[in-house]
Amino acid sequence: MVKIVGIDYGAQTSGNTVIAHKEEHRVHLIQIPQKKHTDTWLQAQLLDLKSDVVYLDAPLSLPLAFSGLGDNFHYRKCDQLTKAMSPLFLGGLTARAMQLKHDLSSLIFHEVYPAFFQSERIGSLHYKNNMDLFLDDLHKTHPFQLQHSPDNWHQVDALIALLIGQRHQQKKHREVGNPQEGIIII
Repeated sequence: MVKIVGIDYGAQTSGNTVIAHKEEHRVHLIQIPQKKHTDTWLQAQLLDLKSDVVYLDAPLSLPLAFSGLGDNFHYRKCDQLTKAMSPLFLGGLTARAMQLKHDLSSLIFHEVYPAFFQSERIGSLHYKNNMDLFLDDLHKTHPFQLQHSPDNWHQVDALIALLIGQRHQQKKHREVGNPQEGIIII
């Protein structure tokens, strides 16, 4: 069986990176402690969990213009279609995500965007406003069992990344963007 994880990826020592994974039919949320080196911690966690496929909320590529194949140096097609931030604006986060994918080349990485998934698939007015009401809305369309309730929105976004991954594994997903440049899984 394929082990998938969803990750909300945060700044290097912010304590905002969260892994969501399923174990014994329950979703477990693991949040990095503040001031800990995120990428070192994350690599160890992914290997310890015996992960196969990672669904990461961070850009994993740059616009095609950087390869001489386009003229938009700011946005990829998937960013334009989902109204995501430019990978260039996210700079260091994008570079770290691409490095993580490179360093863990034995794992399969997919880019996800929980906020867009929420707006397109859930449509809850409670996203980023009321966590309990949002989780109720999410559960109605994508049932899940949690080991414990999320403490913050980073944990909710990691949960959404995992749910996107489950949809992808079941071939119920949608891909947004240009495969040569970068795809966001919805």
